[in-house]
Amino acid sequence: MIDKDYQTIILLDSVLSVIIIKSVVITQIILSNTNTKILFGVVVAFTIVLMLVIGSSIPNVALSSSHHKNKSSSHISSSTGGAPTNTSNIGVSNLNGFNNQSSSSPLYSAPSPQGFSSGFNNSGGLASNDKLVMIGFDDSYKSQILYAKPILDKYGFKASFFEVCTWIGKAKDRQTWQDVAALQHDGMDIESHTMTHAHLPTLLSSPSQLTYEIGGSKQCLANHGVNARIFGYPLNLGSDIPSIVNVVAKYYNLARSGSAPLMFLNCNGFGKHPQNDCSTYSANGKLSYANRYDIKSDSFRHVDSNHNYSPPEEFQKFVQRMNSQIRYNTNGKINAIPIITYHNLTNSLQDYNKMASTITVDLFAQQMKYLHDNGFRVLLLNQLGYDPNNNFFNLKNAPLYTTNAATLLGY
Repeated sequence: MIDKDYQTIILLDSVLSVIIIKSVVITQIILSNTNTKILFGVVVAFTIVLMLVIGSSIPNVALSSSHHKNKSSSHISSSTGGAPTNTSNIGVSNLNGFNNQSSSSPLYSAPSPQGFSSGFNNSGGLASNDKLVMIGFDDSYKSQILYAKPILDKYGFKASFFEVCTWIGKAKDRQTWQDVAALQHDGMDIESHTMTHAHLPTLLSSPSQLTYEIGGSKQCLANHGVNARIFGYPLNLGSDIPSIVNVVAKYYNLARSGSAPLMFLNCNGFGKHPQNDCSTYSANGKLSYANRYDIKSDSFRHVDSNHNYSPPEEFQKFVQRMNSQIRYNTNGKINAIPIITYHNLTNSLQDYNKMASTITVDLFAQQMKYLHDNGFRVLLLNQLGYDPNNNFFNLKNAPLYTTNAATLLGY
């Protein structure tokens, strides 16, 4: 069956042929009659103009036909389960690492967040005074050096590395002490994550073992030129047990745990756990939910009993969490900060699907690009200070921001 647009083209072509034949007949008549020669120029001009108009319309009709057919083909492909060509970059088609990020188009896309305001970030681009994030890495993985650090360096970002002392230099997939020294030399923050990654609640019956894991880690790092001031609880276990917290308080200024999407500098934003300030113990002597030895952070665990997020889905969760702070931070006054904890990085989608805390290199690169392109300021965890007189947190060495949480609350 002939396409309707093609029939239109044939009809126009036929009309053009008739006009040409009639023009020839008219020309013969005119040439035989001297009195009508004056009209000859008018007829010729009219014929030429008409030919040009009709001729120029034919390509447009053809183009319209081609466009219509392409749209129909795209629709058919989508409806039968094939991905439209313009969405082929969604998902991970190959996981060959950061060095293959040659395209300027992102693997995963997300709209720019509302609440963007001007300022400057570490790398010289526009940044928001109201959007911050702290990035951390746990467990001394070598992949953090091989894959994460080059991406951080690309955007001028710094991060906090929580090291497990006895794991360093013990296996090929873990960092060496040379790696740790290089991180510190490059301005990264090195902190403590115990001696052996022990589950601290299992050591309650052995105070000496608790001291070894918590205090021994600080000394181990000190022996390698690192003055660790912040402790990270393995698996976020122990921050709610007074006897463990008391040991941590003997050796460290602060301690990081989980699991919450935001850390509130005055500890007043945890709806299910109301607090007036960040005191370690409440007036009745009970350990508070958030305090200087229980700074809330979170890992992106894309696999658990309730979900199994693909890299694009995990990216959307990342974007949502990063922007959840905006409602709490206005006009340069900061009350809420997302603190992210990463672990291993991989180029294998199979490893990503098996290990809940593992992230693909491509996904990590896209997350960092998002932070950079959308004006987030990346801070180290050691830029978090604590005011013991007023019992709230503040930000150190961050001149673009209001660092006194009490100012935010109007105290």
